[in-house]
Amino acid sequence: MKPKQVKKLLMDEIRKVSHSIERYCINPSKNFTRTRKLPIEKLMLGIIGMESGSITNELLNYFDISPETPTASAFVQQRNKLKPEAFEAVFKGFSDSLCLDDDIDFPMFAIDGSDIQIATNPDDPSTYFSGTNGQKDYNLLHLNALYNLEKHIYVDVVIQNRRDWNEHEAFISMVDKSKIQKALVIADRGYETYNIFAHVQEKGMYYLIRVKDGGGGSMTGSFDLPDENEFDHDMQLILTRKQTKDVKAKPKNLNLLQNPVHLTI
Repeated sequence: MKPKQVKKLLMDEIRKVSHSIERYCINPSKNFTRTRKLPIEKLMLGIIGMESGSITNELLNYFDISPETPTASAFVQQRNKLKPEAFEAVFKGFSDSLCLDDDIDFPMFAIDGSDIQIATNPDDPSTYFSGTNGQKDYNLLHLNALYNLEKHIYVDVVIQNRRDWNEHEAFISMVDKSKIQKALVIADRGYETYNIFAHVQEKGMYYLIRVKDGGGGSMTGSFDLPDENEFDHDMQLILTRKQTKDVKAKPKNLNLLQNPVHLTI
């Protein structure tokens, strides 16, 4: 897809939000009802395109050093009228539109998480961390992202407060919400839980997840695996919360979900 086509798709999604701005602003009866230097479409496009400079410098670049460039204070006031859901709607619509012509029968996704530092705010205990060893105080969010490896785009994200982060819940949420029924999800160590396996399998997807080496605390430590350096091993597991005698009496190679777990070491 050409850059002009991609930009058009982005602008189309921004316009959709602007046409329903009452759903995405703090005060629908007052916000964005008057013509200003920063109408909703220009405001959102400017925020999306901002880099790491100060607000003043970013505005000067965006308005090409025009005398009509709004002040940083005016920008902040306009930005504060807009709900975060506006950008979520643009992101979801933009990602979906890029995948409409998807002709891939078996898409592959990768999932991972990363911390994002935001403006320091000691009054937000869910994101605030006090600095140690001379380090300044800081606030963090945790971004969980699902990435389409063929399309080279992010198709879903879950943003969590760093103090309350849970990558397993974010993984499950993105899998459960996905409209795709058949795909491969790839993840690194730390995501290997039976709950995640079950959600992926029940969705009809497949997973390729690294696990810790065998030993204490490792999932593979309880498996009867071959004593070899490398191997492929198909095995059946019981994935259930039940602790009845019938369940415990079933052979270890029975999987109640009727799906094998394939291990590659």
